[in-house]
Amino acid sequence: MWFATLPRRIAALPRRVLRALRRSPRLLWRAVKAAPRAVWLGVKGVGRSCRAAYRGLRAPAGRLSVQVVVTVIALAGALAAGWFVVPGAGPAWSFGTEPTPEEEEAPLVLSPEDAIEEAPNGGLPAESTPVGDVLQPTDTTSQSPTATPSTPAGPASLDAWAAGLSDLGIPQRALVAYGRGELMSAAHNPGCHLSWTTLAGIGATETTHGTTGGNQLQADGTTLTEIIGSGYAEMGPMQFLPSTWEHWKADGDGDGQFNPHDIDDAVTAAANYLCHDDRDMSTPDGWYAAVHSYNPREDYVKKVFDRADEYGRKSTA
Repeated sequence: MWFATLPRRIAALPRRVLRALRRSPRLLWRAVKAAPRAVWLGVKGVGRSCRAAYRGLRAPAGRLSVQVVVTVIALAGALAAGWFVVPGAGPAWSFGTEPTPEEEEAPLVLSPEDAIEEAPNGGLPAESTPVGDVLQPTDTTSQSPTATPSTPAGPASLDAWAAGLSDLGIPQRALVAYGRGELMSAAHNPGCHLSWTTLAGIGATETTHGTTGGNQLQADGTTLTEIIGSGYAEMGPMQFLPSTWEHWKADGDGDGQFNPHDIDDAVTAAANYLCHDDRDMSTPDGWYAAVHSYNPREDYVKKVFDRADEYGRKSTA
C-alpha cells in the first residue's frame, strides 16, 4: 500500500531538496553560457533569410511581386482614407442609416375665417369716388355716365390722389401704380374687387415698393437698378418668377413694353394674376386664396394682410 512507504518518502525529502539546490547553480550557469550562442545563431539565421529575400526580390519575378504588393497596399490605404475622411459621401441609405429629419418650426396658421375678419379695404379711389369720376374721359360729350372705362386714370388725378396719402410712407410713384392697378382691375375684372391696399401690401412685403437694397423708382416707373431675387431669380418690384411673368406679363402704362422691372407693368400683371379664376377678393376666402396663390406661405400671407390693413386704416383716418 502506498501509505506503508510514506514515512520513508518523507525521510528522503530533505536529501532530495539539497540535491536539487546543488544542481540548480550548474544548470543556471549552463543556460547563461548557452544564451549568447543561441542569440548568435538566431542573428545568423535572420541575416541568411534577409540575404535570401534580397536575392529573390532582385530577380524579375521578385520585382513584379513587390510592385503588385505595393499597389494593393496603396489602393487599400486610399479606400480607407476615403472612408474615414468622407464618411457621409453618398445617400444616407448607402451607409445603412436613414437621415434624421430636421425639426421644422410650426408654420403660422392663418385661417381666412378666424384671422381675417374681412378683406382689407379702405380709402380706395374706386370706393370713395366712382371709377368713372376718377378717370379722365377723352370725350365728355359722347361718353355715357354709366359706360365702363377702358383706360386708367390720367397721371394728374392719380398723382393728386397719391400725394394726399404721403403719410403712409409709400413712394408716390409706387402709390400711383397701385391706384392704377386697382382701377384697371375694376375695369377688366369688376367681380374681383381688388383693392390698391392689397397690391401695396404685396409690394411692401416683396421689395419695400421697389426700394429694397437702396434702390428707387424712377419717373417712368422702372427701378434704378433691376431687382433680381437670389432664390429663384424673381424679377422686379413685385418679384415675378420668370415663368410666371411670361404667362401673366402686362403693359400697365401703355408704352408698348412688357417690363417686370416697371412697377406699372408689374402691378397690372399682379392684379390680373390675383383675380384669375373669377376670385372675389372682397370675401375672406377669396382674399386669402388669391394672396396665398401669389406666395403659398402662411407667414407671407400674414405680412401682406398686416401691411394692407395698416394702409387701409391710415388712409381713412
